[in-house]
Amino acid sequence: MNAPDPNDFTGQLSDYRFQRLAIACGPCGRHGSYRVKTLRTLLFNPPLAEVPRLMAIKAGCPLAMRFPGHECGAWFVTKGQPVAASKYLGDRRFEGWQLILTCERSHQGLTATKPCPRDFELDLSSLVAVLGHSFEIDQLNRRLQCPGCGSHHYGLAWIAPKPKPPAAEPIPLKRAG
Repeated sequence: MNAPDPNDFTGQLSDYRFQRLAIACGPCGRHGSYRVKTLRTLLFNPPLAEVPRLMAIKAGCPLAMRFPGHECGAWFVTKGQPVAASKYLGDRRFEGWQLILTCERSHQGLTATKPCPRDFELDLSSLVAVLGHSFEIDQLNRRLQCPGCGSHHYGLAWIAPKPKPPAAEPIPLKRAG
């Protein structure tokens, strides 16, 4: 049996062996990365596709609390480099991607320390201005540092742009006459 595709969100939460899942909500501006073990403790075993909305409900999102929750904008965030996405920073900015940096430092010199308490949304327009439109995404890890503490130990999460609703079929006009 093949391992489940990490980009396929069918099935139950317990069917998958991810270590972490990242979730973001556009209308609320919330985003976070959760250990799957914690999600299983909090939510038991819901359908995986429902996990973003359920976490938004736990965070108090009024849109997620509405039944059936279609107004909620919570979704899974693609960790690492997304599949079939452009490879240049300027293209990502133009396509509407967002970039979240999560501090992962564990030491400051020889002293154990905690990572920064919040995530940082990086402004892609500023990154394009500094690094250039044709800067390759896979080179970002060499150039960034945590804006909160300056650490070079961080994780990046790309938030895919929301899919645009399909265009309505044009209504054929009747000829007068």
